[in-house]
Amino acid sequence: MTRISRIRVDPRHMGFFLHNFWNLITLLEDKDQVKNFLKDLLTPTEMKMLAKRIQIAKMLLGEYDYRSIRNYVKVTDTTIAKINNILASNGNGLRIAISELRKIEDEIDKERMQIAPNLKKKYPTYFLPEIIINEIGKKVKKQKKRSSVKNSITRL
Repeated sequence: MTRISRIRVDPRHMGFFLHNFWNLITLLEDKDQVKNFLKDLLTPTEMKMLAKRIQIAKMLLGEYDYRSIRNYVKVTDTTIAKINNILASNGNGLRIAISELRKIEDEIDKERMQIAPNLKKKYPTYFLPEIIINEIGKKVKKQKKRSSVKNSITRL
């Protein structure tokens, strides 16, 4: 089980540490950067624990029963209840993240169901406007991340 040091940290310092943590995560650009960061920061057990919590929340939001979750994720009812309580009491961050993940999974499912899923690769000029719009969207998102962190830092 993960433990925190018994040596107390000044709450202002801890606030600063947490603030830096959120900013750092915000600045990471892609899955590989996030993956490498978390692999360096967390133990394998902590990563598995977090992954299981996310899966439990995903299944609870998908209206699976405790038995199905317990058998699939290999956790106790107590662990499922903790995540269920988080979702019931607030859990907005978890709900939003899982909602975004579901959107991506749904998009992938739709692509798999299409008759010719490789059309964009075969005929890239036909899809050029869509490709350009997606690239601009990515750049805008990146700029918003950086602005968010800059604004956050200047408020300190």
